Amino acid sequence: MKNLFFILLLSSFVACGNSINKDNPAKSGFAVTGVIKNAKGSINIQEITNTGLLLLDSSVILEDGTFELNGKVSQQTFCIIRLPKGDIITMIDSNSNIELNIDADNIDNYTVKNSVESNDIKKLMSINANSSMELRKLEEKYGAIYGKEMPPLADQERIRKEFDSITRNNEVQLRNATEKMNNIVPFFAANFMMPEADFAFLNAIDKKLFSKYQNSKYAMVLHNRVQSMANTAAGSLAPEIKLNDPYGKEFALSSLRGKIVMIDFWASWCGPCRKDNPRVVAMYNKYHDKGFEILGVSLDNNREKWVAAINADKLTWYHVSDLLQWNTPLLKIYNFESIPHTVLIDKEGKIIATKLRGDALDAKMKEIFGY
Repeated sequence: MKNLFFILLLSSFVACGNSINKDNPAKSGFAVTGVIKNAKGSINIQEITNTGLLLLDSSVILEDGTFELNGKVSQQTFCIIRLPKGDIITMIDSNSNIELNIDADNIDNYTVKNSVESNDIKKLMSINANSSMELRKLEEKYGAIYGKEMPPLADQERIRKEFDSITRNNEVQLRNATEKMNNIVPFFAANFMMPEADFAFLNAIDKKLFSKYQNSKYAMVLHNRVQSMANTAAGSLAPEIKLNDPYGKEFALSSLRGKIVMIDFWASWCGPCRKDNPRVVAMYNKYHDKGFEILGVSLDNNREKWVAAINADKLTWYHVSDLLQWNTPLLKIYNFESIPHTVLIDKEGKIIATKLRGDALDAKMKEIFGY
């Protein structure tokens, strides 16, 4: 599965930077002050960008636990305050004067004054933290049962359903919280916390807030993303795909008009894709005689491994690939960043839905075919 930078950024904060963007001169300065209990050493603040973290300022924690961070930004900016025992995400602008009260031994219960946006971010991060805790418990539960052994297929399906339930609930909670916010924080959620969010949700944020924050770099990133997603939104004509099959013969998506088609973006090296394949095979066998087809589009770069995976997993539908892996132009055309990724198309070639997997895909197929 492709590395999802945004998710890793928020969960582990391993990326770092050491320079301020000097191409965007600041108007004024910010101050972040406060008190930290149970911590010694240094503290710093770094700007979150789409490519990493940029250091804005650092400070030593004094004997009494006080600290002060100062710097300059040209607009509302999302930042990580990095502490000896953890991290806090906040929002600063050219006139911020934020006060933090932190216990390093219980960092999630920090308080922040003078920043509605930073408190809203705290709410979102709390939702994520609860979801992460549930996933850890799930991992511990089945780790205690199976250790390093692979669970039986039936148990794998149950584990996957439990995992999907937790992640779906997390996204629902994030959406519900975000929809109540009328500041810039929804752009933080959309750009950094919800890389797989659907078009309808992101478009709603864009329509609601872009006119107010159109000068924000975060708003512009989302706006461009929404415009790109519009090409593959429900009801749009699916962009044509013309690629070679495993035998070197060109095959076109449009040749499947008149059938319900699922484009399945996958790869032989993608673990989640391969685990999903038995379920996809069962779905294909169930609906194929009723006019259902699958076009497997591989993000492989090795023909032999691609063909071997097709044969091993008994994938008897149509297959194509440009063997360019993540360099394929289809990523931008179909607006996805990870696999497996699905696009369901009606008989006229129009998109019904995207990103459907597991129970959600089963439900949609039952809706279409009536059983």
